[in-house]
Amino acid sequence: MSEGVQAPSGQPRRFKIRNPQDFYGGLVLVAVALFFWWAARDLPGMRGFAFGPGTAPRLFAGILLALGVLIAFVGLLTHGPNIERVTIRGTLMGALLIAVFVIVSKYATPLTTALGLRQFETVVAALVVLVVAIALARGLERGPLYVVAATLIFAGTIRPLGLVFASFVSLVVSAAATVEVRWRETVFWAAALTIFCALLFVYGLNLPFAFWPRF
Repeated sequence: MSEGVQAPSGQPRRFKIRNPQDFYGGLVLVAVALFFWWAARDLPGMRGFAFGPGTAPRLFAGILLALGVLIAFVGLLTHGPNIERVTIRGTLMGALLIAVFVIVSKYATPLTTALGLRQFETVVAALVVLVVAIALARGLERGPLYVVAATLIFAGTIRPLGLVFASFVSLVVSAAATVEVRWRETVFWAAALTIFCALLFVYGLNLPFAFWPRF
């Protein structure tokens, strides 16, 4: 009497991430938070009851780190969608914008210094980033592109052009992340949020931000 051949039992199960989108997205947030924490390491912290220049960046970086860990943990416990190709392409294009910003800032420094416009190399880099984002933005990929572009524009213009210009322009650019943007409402809310940010950071938190451009 022949016996049927049975599949071997007791094989170890392969570990599988149930929700790759949330898990890897959380890891990206953790990496970004650690980078900004490292970048703000030389800024002084609290001065008595007043915020120092490094207090807010480290505070927001800590919040982002906690949220990233939480999202990644949820990605291990819950079922969710896989990472789509458009998400990967949008992320890579966002990384491309960061590389463009760094490279242009480096090579524009001799020109802006010769013209007597110190720190304006980051303004040139922000302008190039905006042009590249407009040229590459297509479909669902426009979301990550414009969000990253708005962040870089704020970082590149906050010192030489002041808080008012940097906040307003970055808010308008970030609104372009969706094709359903309404420009009239966007301009109104960007102006309102700019006033709020100026009052909060300069007067409420006493941070050393200039309102207007410094030439």
